[in-house]
Amino acid sequence: MTSSESYIFLAVFAALALVALIYLLSPKMSLLDDIATRGAEIRTRLHELLLRHKYDGNTKNMVLAAYVDIALEHHKAIWQLHKSGLNGSALALVRLVWDPYLRALWINKVATAEEIEQASRDDLRFPKMSKMREDIKQSYDDDSDPEQMKKLDEFLKGVKEAWEAMCSYTHSGGLQIGRRFTFDEVKPKYTEGEIAEGLNLATLALLLLLQMFFVSMKCYEEVKEVLTLVEQNTDVAERLRNGR
Repeated sequence: MTSSESYIFLAVFAALALVALIYLLSPKMSLLDDIATRGAEIRTRLHELLLRHKYDGNTKNMVLAAYVDIALEHHKAIWQLHKSGLNGSALALVRLVWDPYLRALWINKVATAEEIEQASRDDLRFPKMSKMREDIKQSYDDDSDPEQMKKLDEFLKGVKEAWEAMCSYTHSGGLQIGRRFTFDEVKPKYTEGEIAEGLNLATLALLLLLQMFFVSMKCYEEVKEVLTLVEQNTDVAERLRNGR
């Protein structure tokens, strides 16, 4: 990746300073309808951008494109589950949108050609998430721009905290268990704030994944449009924090 490509990649973290990571740990007032509507619109637009081009058929590009398509499908499934009132299952899938994003970062700049080939055949044991985050941090390090690297470090720390909550929902942990009861009755109780945060977190992962993918494919017009979508969605994070 050239220095200009690195700059475009890291530019997303400046946007993230405004967006901020949304955690699943504490309930907030609802923005559910707005977040659900925006998320569906963003997914549709990202899919349209993806279909603008054909991508070189080497193994790395194939793996990255597959991750994008997987994430788009999981994102759509989350929306359909939410629409059907299956919010526990919807929240369980949020981590599955982040999985391909983090793997894509690792494949894009950390993995060797042999590891990429192994990943395409399911013969690769990916590093544990803590090691993967550290690999990503080191591989995308840019000593020429300390401010951007500070944002990257903050972002990865935020991912670590959010990851614990996402895993709890995915693996039927305490967050998922605690929301299966209404008082002493086995009746799911997910607040609109919790659901809104989960949907927004899934959309954030999708935006970041497509931004990275288009940088890797040298589709810079699409990179700019994705960053515009990120900036347009910054008010959602602020409204979630303020409970409006």
